[in-house]
Amino acid sequence: MSVNITETMYDFSHIQEKVYFTLKNIIEKRKIPNALLFTGNKGTGKQTAAMLFAQTINCYLKKNSLTKKSCDKCKSCKKIISGMHPDIILISPQKEKILIEQIRGLYSFVSGRPHEAKMRMILIIDADKMNNQASNALLKILEEPFEKTFFILLAEKLTKLIPTIISRCRHIRFMPISYKNIKHILINDYNINKKLASITALASQSNLKKALMLVNKSQNKEAIDWIKRREWLIKEISSIIVKKNISDRLKALPLSEKLSREPELLKDSILIIRTWFRDIAIFRFIPDHVINSDFKKILKNINENISVQDAITWLKELHKVEKKIDSNAIIRLTLEHFFLKITI
Repeated sequence: MSVNITETMYDFSHIQEKVYFTLKNIIEKRKIPNALLFTGNKGTGKQTAAMLFAQTINCYLKKNSLTKKSCDKCKSCKKIISGMHPDIILISPQKEKILIEQIRGLYSFVSGRPHEAKMRMILIIDADKMNNQASNALLKILEEPFEKTFFILLAEKLTKLIPTIISRCRHIRFMPISYKNIKHILINDYNINKKLASITALASQSNLKKALMLVNKSQNKEAIDWIKRREWLIKEISSIIVKKNISDRLKALPLSEKLSREPELLKDSILIIRTWFRDIAIFRFIPDHVINSDFKKILKNINENISVQDAITWLKELHKVEKKIDSNAIIRLTLEHFFLKITI
């Protein structure tokens, strides 16, 4: 089974409740702002919310129903879902930037009436990646609202947008999705087994889209099996922590080498290590709250050999590792220093 991320519109009313009621209120009052600004981390449902908003406004069969059950059958809904609606325009970065040519190209499009839609939507993805010229061009468009047209800007960081654009938008903040909510969605909406749902919800870092991608990887024989990787990494780290002899300590060196050869997987590997240290720190006090609950025997053994303060110290050291790697430090040497340090 493979989850089709691009075509799936999950119901975000439970995971973004405040957003849901804000947008529902806008639709019910039939007062669509000239521009909306959705901000929040990746994978928090910003683009899904924008598409559902446009779909609900333009649905022929249902009104004021901002849910995943909104029609999906009429001509307008089908075109929006398939990405073929002539009045729903998406702008996204080209080579990491949104350029002035992309924004200028909107002038001729928005100057006329919509072809089919009740309300035309211009969706600007990663609006915080507009260069200065593109930002100024968009500002001119927002200063002169066009008939039956609204804009939705998606951004991670509000600080990267010019203040004059922010002031002309209604700002709606999307909060990070909790581990429990992502796990619930994977199990109930996508029929993912509980073990895989727990692992991918953990590795996703509050990013539902990433969780779905990891599910696909775990079910794709050619991709990394995240269940096996997590099991391998936890056992490797544990053998280093509970060092019985010098050979166990020296395992830190080949482990550092292997992780450094896979930089695209490093952040997720560090996340697994961080949650493992977190479990070690809390296991003695609240064992039922550990994330890696299928490794309780190993957790019990580790807690008989190390102190809670050790685990807290390791977490602090791991944070330093992340900062060094983000600052372009040599990955292998940084990891070697860290792993050898936790064996002392």
